[in-house]
Amino acid sequence: MYDDAINAKANIQPPTILTSLSLTHVQYVGRDIYSKVFAHLTLSPLAITCGYIAVILTTRDLTVILMLAGQFINECINYILKRMLKQGRPTDYLGDGYGMPSSHSQFMGFFATYLIILMYRMGSSSDSVGSHITTGIVIIWASLVIYSRVRLLYHTWQQVLTGTFLGCAFAVGYYFFTQRFLRSKGMQDWMIDNSYARWAYLVDREQMGHVYQWEWDQFQQWRQTNTP
Repeated sequence: MYDDAINAKANIQPPTILTSLSLTHVQYVGRDIYSKVFAHLTLSPLAITCGYIAVILTTRDLTVILMLAGQFINECINYILKRMLKQGRPTDYLGDGYGMPSSHSQFMGFFATYLIILMYRMGSSSDSVGSHITTGIVIIWASLVIYSRVRLLYHTWQQVLTGTFLGCAFAVGYYFFTQRFLRSKGMQDWMIDNSYARWAYLVDREQMGHVYQWEWDQFQQWRQTNTP
């Protein structure tokens, strides 16, 4: 009976020609341990996107929502540029899309730059050891992901460096746009004061200086009030 089931399964033909999902399909040299590590690292944008959603659902922070919006706009810019430049990848057997600029590099460039700006803007003072350590970790992480695209032969150095520059530049420009335009025009206040935002309990932690210190102080006050 078991053999019959195996034979029946083997005879099932796909309804049409199948293809892989390029979003998660990464090819690497199986015998090379470093290649395998970089294959996992190159999936970081997917993990970061999941992290965005998790942080938004748990904190309801408008700052993170705006950052995610900027990340999506950054990807749209990359999509348009690829189809304008139409520069191929360094190989014909890895991916079927264009390679200039690298979307992974542009994603990580935006993410790292915007996150570092927010960290120093909202968090600790500039001489904080923790801030410097976190900045170093983020830069190293982004650099490894960017390098992985060259190591795995999905992009050339020119493509990843161009993508990184565009991502970093757009992150700086987008941050100043949200500060100089949206905040100065009262748009961010409107975003958290409308009925939908009130229903979702949206907050704007960027308006608060040293937000982590404030949240810690509030927690300590709550403990003192509620501890029997």
